[in-house]
Amino acid sequence: MSDSPFKDDDFVYVNPEKKLAVGLVEWTKDGNAKKVEWPFEPRPGDEGKPVRKSTRKRYYPWGSYSTMKKLYKLEGKVKDKGTEDYIELDEAIQKLQENPYWN
Repeated sequence: MSDSPFKDDDFVYVNPEKKLAVGLVEWTKDGNAKKVEWPFEPRPGDEGKPVRKSTRKRYYPWGSYSTMKKLYKLEGKVKDKGTEDYIELDEAIQKLQENPYWN
């Protein structure tokens, strides 16, 4: 079913961009969750652009694994963006003019 090392009752930190659970939540003596800093990573495709690191620190969101997998879609099918059949607009207009109900 699920090949995740986490159970639904576990509290985990999540990286929403990569859609994965980073690790189990660590707790302070007061019973609060420790903040785990989210390291700055430049996005793919931003090569050549000036890198401006935000001065504001980001922290991983955390919650129960069952909630996080629903919110951030951690498990399930991964849609491959390259396999969908797209046609150019000009080609679609051409087909529509010839046959209004093409496949």
